[in-house]
Amino acid sequence: MNKIYSFWYQILHPDRHSSAFIWFILLGLVIIVVAIVPEFIQINNVSNVLIQMVPLGLVSLGQGLVILGGGIDLSVGSQISLITLIAANTMTDSPVIIILSLLLCLGAGVVFGTLNGLLVHKMNIPPLIVTLCTSFIFQGLAYTLHKTTGGYIPSSFQMSLTISWGLFSIPFLLFLSFIGIEFYLLYRTRFGRYIYALGGNEEVLANAGVSVGKIKVTTYVIAGLMAAITGLYLAARVKSGGALYGVPFTLNSVTAVVVGGTPLSGGVGGLGGTIAGVAIVSMLNNVLNLISFRFNLQSSFYKEILTGLVLVIAMIFYRKRS
Repeated sequence: MNKIYSFWYQILHPDRHSSAFIWFILLGLVIIVVAIVPEFIQINNVSNVLIQMVPLGLVSLGQGLVILGGGIDLSVGSQISLITLIAANTMTDSPVIIILSLLLCLGAGVVFGTLNGLLVHKMNIPPLIVTLCTSFIFQGLAYTLHKTTGGYIPSSFQMSLTISWGLFSIPFLLFLSFIGIEFYLLYRTRFGRYIYALGGNEEVLANAGVSVGKIKVTTYVIAGLMAAITGLYLAARVKSGGALYGVPFTLNSVTAVVVGGTPLSGGVGGLGGTIAGVAIVSMLNNVLNLISFRFNLQSSFYKEILTGLVLVIAMIFYRKRS
């Protein structure tokens, strides 16, 4: 009874510390969407939504840790684009080469994240400025490899990451696996407690004898690693690399995290809200596609407008409850 009371209390008195209100909004949106677009709940479409959630979900898991620690990573989109091109330009049909290419891409993600983290910590430059600058660097490197799309992704690699069985699929199970890993890190380890403390008050954490720099850099490393995994999945999904493949994921990942109850100031929020935020953003994009198909509209224009509006509304909403 106490748990039920607590759940409804959080809904009626929403704050940034709980994801209950976000899940309630998600449920409400689903009901409204089904009433307007009944085909949304068809098995094929629901399966499609779950698969569409995967790349945004993966990159948002990393972005969520960075924002929770009081930072932000505006370079994840450029990192994703660059990783897709590294994969597409190094892979062949040889299993050994595929494995080496995977290691190269994952290693590159770690290097990108380490660079961001060290610049933010050592140079004492605001993370927004640092990651905006590095995003230009990564994007320039992506254009250097290939100005549009191209490269080669082996069919064996593509099939291994895109197999699906109804509502379940390899990419979605991969997403669930990383959710489990991040859940353990955030709520079962000292590292997770330090991330919350880092976003809450960095000075207090430092005075407690904790290596603030190590925690901060690690969050960016994880974000870079998740961006690399996202890039590998996208490359497999479309069987090529692209200099612009990752562009939408920068704003969308920030939106998903902020909509999920983690403010840009960090310190509060969590994994449950981020997952709900990912579901909301993915669902809205899917609904816009269905509506645009029905009424012959250009949904891409409305996606950008809606994403921006959702982000602004979320920031205003949580700011009032600071």
